[in-house]
Amino acid sequence: MGVAGREVQVFDASAVEPADRFDAWREAVDAAFVPLRASAHSVSGYQGALLAQDLGETVTATQVGGSPVTVWRDRATIALSDPGIYKLGLQLHGYCVLSQDGREAALTPGDLAIYDTTRPYVLDFAESYQMFVLLIPHDRLGLTVRQVSHLTAERISGRKGLGALTSGLLTQLGAQMREGGADAAPRAVDAIVELVHATLSERLGASDTLAGASTIMSATTAWIDQHLRDPDLTVEEVALAQHVSVRYLQKLFADHETTPSAWIRHRRLQRCQTDLLDPALSTHPAAAIGARWGFTDASAFTRTFKANTGATPGQYRVAGASRS
Repeated sequence: MGVAGREVQVFDASAVEPADRFDAWREAVDAAFVPLRASAHSVSGYQGALLAQDLGETVTATQVGGSPVTVWRDRATIALSDPGIYKLGLQLHGYCVLSQDGREAALTPGDLAIYDTTRPYVLDFAESYQMFVLLIPHDRLGLTVRQVSHLTAERISGRKGLGALTSGLLTQLGAQMREGGADAAPRAVDAIVELVHATLSERLGASDTLAGASTIMSATTAWIDQHLRDPDLTVEEVALAQHVSVRYLQKLFADHETTPSAWIRHRRLQRCQTDLLDPALSTHPAAAIGARWGFTDASAFTRTFKANTGATPGQYRVAGASRS
């Protein structure tokens, strides 16, 4: 769907004439994912909606929902377009049965499952539903096609282990899309893909080598990046979201010669620096940019910024403009 940066593409069938809603929804789904076939329990007045956002150049986040429907990809639709991507689905609302490679996964809210667009599959939504889907190219995921073939249509619980971390992170990503767009910083996207990789590897039995502290650290920094705008963000909240203790979280960051609080401040300052040099934001007061990234006290923002960069926000902006 060719969406760049934080821009989210939105489709809502309610904006279409009732008789044309199902066909319009099906076209939107084909454009967002890959060519599919679909059969609705009731075509007339079909209710369906879709959000999509590119996260960098290769990974796409989507959220799709609507009335009961069955969608499938067969050899004919694969022949129309075969981009070679995996789809990681997170059930948000309703119930779904995913079928691929002779297996079936019954998904309830919070559950995850992966499927491969290069082979036939079926998704059956027997009731109104909502699903978040992450599209990842084969070569980006870091697992072989043979490894993933053992994982397709396998239910991964979102209530324990790395599945809980992944489910929570993708749920937050979907919420941000609904609120105007997720932060698609490359570091955050890399961390999300790494967490997906580790979650699937844990399912394969490779957790001893892949699902350790580095994975939790990546998930944590990605989650922090998605919540930098919250001025009330606390270390306790971060630990709770990652299902770890504050003490363990502090140890993780200590291994990287920093603390959770220092990391949050560092990432906020990086975002402020980027915005201060953005010509499109040149009329925004420096204090407003600081507040945008969680620095609600203008004086404290100036002091912190100068202590870390050697210049006040205003000086930093003027110096950057003179270099461009």
